[in-house]
Amino acid sequence: MSRAELAAGKKREAEKHAELVELGKRIRYLRKEILGYHRQSDFAERLGVTRGAVGNWEIGVGMKRDHLITIAKEFNISHAWLAEGKGTPIAKPSIDSKLELLPPEEYETLYEHFQTMIDNRLRALGRKEQNDDEDSGPPDVQAGDYSKRREPNK
Repeated sequence: MSRAELAAGKKREAEKHAELVELGKRIRYLRKEILGYHRQSDFAERLGVTRGAVGNWEIGVGMKRDHLITIAKEFNISHAWLAEGKGTPIAKPSIDSKLELLPPEEYETLYEHFQTMIDNRLRALGRKEQNDDEDSGPPDVQAGDYSKRREPNK
């Protein structure tokens, strides 16, 4: 291996280590500042792992993808924020995921309410409203035709 290849390998290792350290900082911030678990053991108990595992994660050691998924699901935290530092920590459920909880016959009424709210907001912002003939619904769904929306998960 050439010197350049060795140097590149060391640089990649250093970058990976720095990413893991940052991940550990997010886990500690989540535990203490967001969730209020001041003791690693309490956080660990909630996740079904050891206190030592949490301590290792917080210094950037031993974190597996499955652990990140478990933490995100258990505490309703954004996986993108936890894993990569992107976005905000608190996961926001999408409107679509909430809409799927409702029976399809409710979609038309909700669509009308959403359209009115959007129109009012556009007026408040002083923006021109879209033409009525434009499709303002999701792809493959014409305005006011939410009966064709995907069925809710059962």
